[in-house]
Amino acid sequence: MPTPEPTNPKKLPGTEWTAVEPEERRKHWQVLRFEKKAGEVVLEAVLDHHQLRLPWRELRNRDEWRPGWTH
Repeated sequence: MPTPEPTNPKKLPGTEWTAVEPEERRKHWQVLRFEKKAGEVVLEAVLDHHQLRLPWRELRNRDEWRPGWTH
């Protein structure tokens, strides 16, 4: 699934992201859901299914996240 530029958080579930600086080898992530009330997305690491919550707008920060799964 192509990863959109995050402007509409409702379209983020199912999109794929790459952490620019992986922690504990967790580089590739997928958005599981958008939690409207909190304004956050829940991401799941492909490596070990670890979950991470963060404000959805943080995905716009190209110093931290890149759309898609890149090397």
